[in-house]
Amino acid sequence: MKIAVGLSGGVDSTVAAKLLMEQGHEVRGITLRLLNEKDAAAKAQSERIIDEAAQAARVLGIPHRVYDFRTAFQQEVIGYFIQSYRNGETPNPCYICNKRIKFGLLLERALEEGCDAVATGHYAKVVQEPSGRYALERGADAQKDQSYFLALLNQAQLSKIVFPLAALTKPEVRRIAEKADLLNAHKSDSQDICFVPDGDYTAVIEAVAPDAFPEGAFIDLNGATVGTHRGLHRYTIGQRRGLALPFGYPIYVVEKSAAHNTVTIGSGKALLAAACSVREVNWIAEMPPGPFYAEVKTRYRQQLKKALIEPVGASNVRIVFTEPERAVARGQAAVFYCGSRVLGGGIIDTVK
Repeated sequence: MKIAVGLSGGVDSTVAAKLLMEQGHEVRGITLRLLNEKDAAAKAQSERIIDEAAQAARVLGIPHRVYDFRTAFQQEVIGYFIQSYRNGETPNPCYICNKRIKFGLLLERALEEGCDAVATGHYAKVVQEPSGRYALERGADAQKDQSYFLALLNQAQLSKIVFPLAALTKPEVRRIAEKADLLNAHKSDSQDICFVPDGDYTAVIEAVAPDAFPEGAFIDLNGATVGTHRGLHRYTIGQRRGLALPFGYPIYVVEKSAAHNTVTIGSGKALLAAACSVREVNWIAEMPPGPFYAEVKTRYRQQLKKALIEPVGASNVRIVFTEPERAVARGQAAVFYCGSRVLGGGIIDTVK
């Protein structure tokens, strides 16, 4: 096949391209220009990513192109990120970017240009069932598995996606890179959101929407004011550090209200949730006819937890946890699994 590989200059995407070449596919590298380059730091980061990807393509001997998706990324991802904070949520931008940009616009452009599929260095797996339906499964490396971030992908997208690293672990990927003398074999993994390279997402939000998040009240579980917060975007559910409130016991952020511009604080026990509702659910597996038990993640690094999933119409569910779950945050992704297979996922809407 003719396959476009999303090439970032990192070891994962480079090895993904190399493996596809060894399998006999015609491979081309595609790098996305996403960041607003009016900012000097963002411009420098963009140029570094593009240069490293171009260098990886030269080493591999494949053609390389850059797709400029800055306008769409600003609207679809950064705009979503900020609006979610405006709504008092804690967003997951990677979850949205994969759906709308990496396997949305990139896939559409690649297919228009004659490619048969798009590949990336994600640690996940796509399989086609005997029925013809496509399924998404966890990658072999439990520590690197990224299926959680891919749960919004639909059947049309999954049918055109290849994940060459599905059966590999990160150490195995690095060994392949070492053996091939790839310059990025030992390049460290990025831990940050791509448009927040230094981890300071509050600065990004304030640069785009400087007046959107005024100070407001910290309140306790009884509604009494106990202090002043510095803007809803600075706090997330379960946060303990940076509250600067004089209590004689550990306190945490347990709720945020955009309607009242308040941040509710309480003890660790107040973080436990019995249930939550989920909106905009995407079913990768066939939608079940009624309630069923599955394993659920409400955060990427969370261990899978058993829960009852109750469909409410075609695109909403209610999750009832078998045991109370800690720090469930509105705006994060909830993803449902059966064994290694992803059943579907959506956005956490309310927490109880």
